[in-house]
Amino acid sequence: MNNVTKLIILSGIFSLLLGCANTTEQTSISVGEITTNELFSTQQSFFTPYEKLTVSSQDILLIKQWPSTVHVEVFFGTWCHDSQREVPRLLKLLSYNPAVTRSLIALDYQKSEPRGLAEQKAIKYTPTIILYRNNVEIGRIIERPSKSLVADMDEMIQLSK
Repeated sequence: MNNVTKLIILSGIFSLLLGCANTTEQTSISVGEITTNELFSTQQSFFTPYEKLTVSSQDILLIKQWPSTVHVEVFFGTWCHDSQREVPRLLKLLSYNPAVTRSLIALDYQKSEPRGLAEQKAIKYTPTIILYRNNVEIGRIIERPSKSLVADMDEMIQLSK
């Protein structure tokens, strides 16, 4: 057998092995408005970091002071590593102040969803966290906070007074 034939056979075997390596079932992505419970029950990559996160007592005190007039709208991808990092953190923080309302909008790979909200809000990157106070947008955190989620959000809330 010549070297070319051996190379072709080895390439074929290698291709088959690579194909077999990718047969694991992938988690389906979520699209559209979703509750925290739905997110956690369908996306383990969001629940595990949420459960493991600890929040400082200083941050908890600050979060508890945020007014009920604040609403947080989160556009994210369940497929997005930045979303998998930031959204569980955000949800853990918001769990300390149930008066702050939230909406979770999961996007597909094209960063869209059935209601067209992402397009209306000009969402280009995930996650995009939009803060509202009295139904007026007061700021956005895009992909990752500048300082920290608590610090960035608190600054927006304080500046909106």
